Amino acid sequence: MRRAVTGDAEAIERLTCHCFGDAYTTQEEITGFIEDGRNRLYVLYDDKGLAGSILFLCEPKESFMEDMEVEPDDYDRLSNGKPVLHHKFSVIRDDLRGRGLMTRMLDEALKDLEKEGKYGALFTQGWIKQETVPMEGIFDRAGYVKYKRQIRPWWKYKDRTCNICGGRCRCDSMVYYREIKNC
Repeated sequence: MRRAVTGDAEAIERLTCHCFGDAYTTQEEITGFIEDGRNRLYVLYDDKGLAGSILFLCEPKESFMEDMEVEPDDYDRLSNGKPVLHHKFSVIRDDLRGRGLMTRMLDEALKDLEKEGKYGALFTQGWIKQETVPMEGIFDRAGYVKYKRQIRPWWKYKDRTCNICGGRCRCDSMVYYREIKNC
C-alpha cells in the first residue's frame, strides 16, 4: 500500500462510483484530495489494477459540526488540540471482499497516521443498510466507537445518485470516531 498520486485519480473514481454511485467523489475532487498535503489517500494495486483505496480528509472543525453533527466539546476533547481527519471512504474491489483486505489496509493506514503524530482523531460515517452498518466489524476492529445516528445526511446532494437507494440518497448513517494514539 502507498500514498496516492494524481495518476491514481481515475482508477479511484471508477472504484468509488462502482461501489457507492456518484454520490461520493469525482475525479477532479480526488485529484484535489491528493494534491492537498494535509489529506491522506492510500491505494493498493494488484495484478488486476486498483485493489482498494482509503481516504482521510483534513477538514475544518465547522465541517464536522455541520456534516457529521459533532458537538464542539466532543470535537475539542477528541482532537487533543490537533487536526482531525474525516475517514471519507474505504473501498475494495468486489472480487476481494471477505478476505480481510480492508481490515489490513486500514490497520496499515492507521499505523502510518499514528507514526506521523500530526492528527488527534478520525470521524467517519457508515451507511446504514437494513438497520445494520456493513462496515461495522471493520470499524470495531480498527478501534472506532459509535458516536450518533444521522438521518439522511447525504440528502442535500440533489445531483448525485446512490447505489443503495437507486437514485438520490435516502440512507441514514452512523457516525463513529477514533482517537489517534501517537507513537
